[in-house]
This record gives sequence, structure tokens and C-alpha cells, in this order.
Amino acid sequence: CAIAEQAHRILGCRGVTRADFRYDPAQGAEGIYLLEINTQPGMTPTSLVPEQAEFCGITFDQLCQWLVEDASCAR
Repeated sequence: CAIAEQAHRILGCRGVTRADFRYDPAQGAEGIYLLEINTQPGMTPTSLVPEQAEFCGITFDQLCQWLVEDASCAR
């Protein structure tokens, strides 16, 4: 999680991103590799972002409203 957050900040991302990793068990803790940051993660009702938002008590409508407001030039 910390690696994903750090990559999000370093790349200057806003809003929601999803980080994809690969793990090489032969390397142990050193075997975690960040592959990419997805700046447009899935937003279907069964996608991870809406599921995580729901877990935090955020409805799908609230999530969509926040994403639009966060993306606006007036922020």
C-alpha cells in the first residue's frame, strides 16, 4: 500500500488510481515490483474501486460525484 501511495504522489496523480504489482517469492521482500499505475481504474459496480468505497461507507453516487468534483478545473 505504501509503495502504491508513493508512486501516486511522485507521478502527480489525482483522484483514484490502481497500482499493479508482481511478486517474486524467490526474492522475498525485495521481490515486489510495481508494474504500472492505472489512472482510470474500473468503475463498474463489481470493480475494486466501488467495492472499496462501499466498504468505507461511500455510495457509488457519492464516489462518482467526488470523482467529477476532484477532476474539475475549479478545484
